[in-house]
Amino acid sequence: MGFLSRVGVLNKWLTEEESLWLQSRVYVRAHHYYHGWMHYFSAYSLGRLYWQSSQCEDNTSLREALTLYKYDSAGSRMFEELAAGSDRFYATLPWQPLTVQPECPVTLKDVSDL
Repeated sequence: MGFLSRVGVLNKWLTEEESLWLQSRVYVRAHHYYHGWMHYFSAYSLGRLYWQSSQCEDNTSLREALTLYKYDSAGSRMFEELAAGSDRFYATLPWQPLTVQPECPVTLKDVSDL
């Protein structure tokens, strides 16, 4: 959603205000469901592996695929950034609730239940 919001701003489909509000809603949900960057990345990583194994037709082939799959270069780089050490970006970025919520833009009032 964050990526789509940024692309929306670049293509002028969304204003920066709309993008900020949408991303703040994603942040609130992520903070509710995950307990830290490692937990968030683990869920993302598992989802990415499921997506890469979309050709599997049954549980046996899915289990085998998930056992054999490795991160691609982007996944490896993300893992390195997250877990390589205490000086890495994600390790220094605090996992905390937003102190100020942006106000919902008038143009997004119809989706404000996000």
